Amino acid sequence: MMPKTKEFDINKELFVELADKLTMEAYSEEEKAVLANKLWLAVSNPHKFDFVYKDYSLKTIKNWGVKIKFEDPDFEPNPYLAKWTVTGDEFIYFQWAITQILTHEKLMAYSEKAKVAQKAIHELALLQNMNFYNARPDEYAYDYLRRNNALLSKKGLVIIIYNYHFDYMVCKLEDKDRVVELMGKLKWEFVVP
Repeated sequence: MMPKTKEFDINKELFVELADKLTMEAYSEEEKAVLANKLWLAVSNPHKFDFVYKDYSLKTIKNWGVKIKFEDPDFEPNPYLAKWTVTGDEFIYFQWAITQILTHEKLMAYSEKAKVAQKAIHELALLQNMNFYNARPDEYAYDYLRRNNALLSKKGLVIIIYNYHFDYMVCKLEDKDRVVELMGKLKWEFVVP
């Protein structure tokens, strides 16, 4: 049984628009279409996604095949299908799948600490050649990102963060409300820190 995208009014157009808004001018139209297709297929048919994008799907899983202390390595050959099977909740699965892909594409980052956010913000594809404030020793990631939004606003950009969590991404300031609305359709509340 596949995720019930139709029942929740989740369609490919949502991902076409999301890919466009999150990649801006950094991606060609063809690259945007490929990203939208990957996001849509991962969300709508994880089995087919694992088959069509086999190598890609494995690369999006950070610790796939890596031995972690006291744990066996994860060699699941169909990671998206496996996650969907154990999750059983469309929105939790949607958020997980989108996070894996956007993080792999360097369009989303995760940081609990300001020092980590300072490094991660430079790894976001759209922000790699920009200068940011240094993290303060007493600062949390949320505060660090809020301070840097002041710099980004001068360039017409803004960082939005998953409310009460630590996943964040960047978009044009003028597109912020629409990106927040699109993520809201996935029951994912993003806000400006």
